[in-house]
Amino acid sequence: MLKLNRMSGALATVATLAACALILSCSSEAQTNPCPDGTEPYTEYRLFFGRGDADNPQVVSDQQWEGFLEDTITVEFPAGLTVLDAYGQYTDSAGNLVKEDTKVLIILVPPDADSAPGIDRIIEEYKQRFSQQGVLREVKATCASF
Repeated sequence: MLKLNRMSGALATVATLAACALILSCSSEAQTNPCPDGTEPYTEYRLFFGRGDADNPQVVSDQQWEGFLEDTITVEFPAGLTVLDAYGQYTDSAGNLVKEDTKVLIILVPPDADSAPGIDRIIEEYKQRFSQQGVLREVKATCASF
């Protein structure tokens, strides 16, 4: 009887260890790919390009934007991107409420891609070319499928 109790205890210990190993392997798998089935992890960049200033809500014309898109943005990210028209407002450094048309640029890249330098070049070029104070940048992890 004592031998049977020891075997039962050993089996219970083995079963507990096996259950723990199963739980840990599932949780590490979930951590490596947190995306739902059919999607993959990406880094999403959203850049908000104001097209005006305190005196004029559209300093950057449609033609100027198209040129910037072609010769700067597309050169940095030729694989694909999305541009949306938007309208926004902010208070500038002089305290003026600026209402302006805006272009929102959305770029998805693999999470291991070193895209930050390209994003930085786009932002700096826009600020210099069109005398803008800044470009709003949003960066987040996301899941997508194509």
